[in-house]
Amino acid sequence: MIELETLYRVQEIELEILAGHKRLKEITAALEENEVVVAAQSALDTAQGALAPLQKQSRSLELEIKTNREKAKSAETRLYSGNVKNPKELQDIQQEIESLKKRHSELEDHLLETMLEAEEAEAAVNEAQSHLDSVTAAFTAEHGQLLDEQTTLKARDTALRQNREKRLAGVEPDLLKLYNTLRPRKGNQPIALLVGSSCSVCGVEQNRMTADAARRRQEIVYCNSCERILYAR
Repeated sequence: MIELETLYRVQEIELEILAGHKRLKEITAALEENEVVVAAQSALDTAQGALAPLQKQSRSLELEIKTNREKAKSAETRLYSGNVKNPKELQDIQQEIESLKKRHSELEDHLLETMLEAEEAEAAVNEAQSHLDSVTAAFTAEHGQLLDEQTTLKARDTALRQNREKRLAGVEPDLLKLYNTLRPRKGNQPIALLVGSSCSVCGVEQNRMTADAARRRQEIVYCNSCERILYAR
């Protein structure tokens, strides 16, 4: 006897998986269409992009100020150590110290300006983040049902796939090969139920010989019209 029940159930599972995938795509498209959230995220990205180089510049200036300060301290130590006797060398050290102090003042002014710009940029980032959080919360509240459905569908998909694999283990290899061959040509539905004497997919009534053969399940029987495998429960 040809055992089609398990394979028919596999087909039902696969059709449910496909329907779930279609619905997930619709939900994803609906969720991605929120222009307000997209715009808010874009504004945040822009604000963060403006802040990052200012923060980097501040760190660089702080490091340069530290290095400049150490150089000045070292020069002053040499100047007052008493080890340098040459007037020209002493004059050069004094000029170096003056130059370093001038540079120190310039760097601090530059750092202050950069820090003020960074503070403004950081405030812009905080404002953009707050706005994004606000519109995202509103979006989540408005689309909470879709998000819940998305979660449910994903969990259902996992369960269906596990069930499908479990059932496939019980299908005869040659029958499964035939099923997989017909599947793409029959719109993922190569098996049709025999309802009364009619094909459940195309609706065409089968002749008595075909219907009786399908009920006996001694061989693979095809619908006289759509040529799907007929399965009589």
